Amino acid sequence: MYFDYINRTRPILKWAGGKSSLIPQLLPHFPLHFNRYIEPFLGGGAVFFSLCEENNIQSIINEFNPDIYLLYKIIRDHPIEFIKKLKELTNNYSEEFYYKIRSTIPKDDIEKAARTLFLNKTGFNGLYRINSKGEFNVPFGKRLKCPALYEEENLLNVSHRLKNTQLHNKDFESICTEAAPGDFIYCDPPYEPLSATSSFNSYNSGGFSFTEQKRLFSACDKAVKKGATVIISNSSSPKIIELYQKWDIKRILAKRSINSKGNSRGVIEEVLIIMRTK
Repeated sequence: MYFDYINRTRPILKWAGGKSSLIPQLLPHFPLHFNRYIEPFLGGGAVFFSLCEENNIQSIINEFNPDIYLLYKIIRDHPIEFIKKLKELTNNYSEEFYYKIRSTIPKDDIEKAARTLFLNKTGFNGLYRINSKGEFNVPFGKRLKCPALYEEENLLNVSHRLKNTQLHNKDFESICTEAAPGDFIYCDPPYEPLSATSSFNSYNSGGFSFTEQKRLFSACDKAVKKGATVIISNSSSPKIIELYQKWDIKRILAKRSINSKGNSRGVIEEVLIIMRTK
């Protein structure tokens, strides 16, 4: 068994499009055997953290967003100092303090990482959104008490897991080019919007256009030709269906739990694209 949904390490981020609840639907489609696990869009990391450690599978993970990458790097290298900083932020929690933290970029990397997690857990509906200037612009979540920023045992488990993988901050294409025969690549890119108002692509100031979706398709197609198995999660946008029409497309149901409008949450259809040589 390469993945364990029950005994997995839990993600530390509240992440729009996170795969924690979908893993039971994903696992039956994953390959039974593979040499290395590669994930070019780490995000909350739910699938990676479900990878069974005892199998000693080599893994390569990548996070393009520099703030999220730094967060994982600090948790990997300085977990105790990071926990101490989170405790300080929890003790100072208030709406005024939230906006003070949001408007200030610390110079110290541990403080930067703690700021990222604090804003993620205390901002409105757990959104992570930045504007064209690269500034985090999610409003205060208006909770009376500070929500739990972390669970210590789980955070230390995350640190341990990150110590035993290759963590990168690169463009996804350069990660896909590392594919070799027998590798398994799981891609969870920013989804192609179903409508003009449904996009969650603002995790990076540059966004993720359909041109990027086509570039991802090309990179994955090349990886399959090298002998890797590639599985991609995306929206059921007609553009995506057409782009991957020659591959095996499975439709799955996902519960959308993060949205700026409460009445826009609910069950939606997504696709799982399976790319492998036959």
